[in-house]
Amino acid sequence: MNKEVRIEDLIFRKAKKTDNTDDIATLIYQTDPYIYPYWFQNDLNKAKEFLGKNIKEPGFIFNYENLYVAYDSSVKKIVGLIVALDKNTNFDFDYEKYARTNKNQKVTINKYVKACIKDVVENDDLYIMNCTVLQECRGKKIGTRLLRTFIKGKERDGYESFRLDCLLHNLRAKNLYHSFGFKEMEEVTGFKGYSDKDVEVVVFKRHKGDYLPEEFQKYEHYEGIRSVLADIPDLI
Repeated sequence: MNKEVRIEDLIFRKAKKTDNTDDIATLIYQTDPYIYPYWFQNDLNKAKEFLGKNIKEPGFIFNYENLYVAYDSSVKKIVGLIVALDKNTNFDFDYEKYARTNKNQKVTINKYVKACIKDVVENDDLYIMNCTVLQECRGKKIGTRLLRTFIKGKERDGYESFRLDCLLHNLRAKNLYHSFGFKEMEEVTGFKGYSDKDVEVVVFKRHKGDYLPEEFQKYEHYEGIRSVLADIPDLI
């Protein structure tokens, strides 16, 4: 993607059935250097095939109903993604048919996917499973705008608390979450994929009313809550 991303071209919204699944698969694959390369055997095309086949399936953890995107309207491309789950999310997808296909699928589904689902069902938080921006678009505050718009929209929908995980040494992400009022709750061992060493992860939590950065509100758009918010202060 060679074109410079412009703020005024970005639209923040729920994913649609018509969205490009390759864009979404690429973002999910880039979210974590341990989970997804292991799950799909270091093959982005396998991730694209798997997601493209299942994104519309009820109960799939990456069903489009659970996805929120930053969409660059000038190039018709998704450049940022949030995957969010709560205890009311449908988790009825049959993962076992994939767990039987190879070791990587089996290990990831049993030790990561099912663990995430169990954790979400047992808690009242809105769990942000993935929050990522396309690698070539990072450093442009897209993640800040996406996360802020998402949280304010969900607070308006009645959500009181939010939870997410972050790699212990991912300082850029940790600084972003701290700027949103997220507090570090504990350190846990994450899914290590191909790594020979344990992966250290920090669990963050945020409550409704905690600080949100306001400086980027001018060009925010969030379809489904407000179709156009340009030049209207603090409506999301």
